[in-house]
Amino acid sequence: MDLQTLNTQLTIIIELIKQQQNNQQTLGILTQKELLQKLNIAPNTLKSWEALGLPRLEPPIEGTRTVFYQISDVIDFLSGK
Repeated sequence: MDLQTLNTQLTIIIELIKQQQNNQQTLGILTQKELLQKLNIAPNTLKSWEALGLPRLEPPIEGTRTVFYQISDVIDFLSGK
């Protein structure tokens, strides 16, 4: 896959996320599982994105394993902001 194709796909993903965000009344967060499904990416890809600066949200409750991501953070990360 060349860089131009990858850039085009990321642009489409960003636009779809923005549309969904505008069409739904949500808290603006997704679980890790939801994000993986919506973007159709592997867990290792998400871990790489975290290493590159994508912030994750973790509840301040000991023993909770659910990880969340703010949709706006994902959009900013994918758009290079």
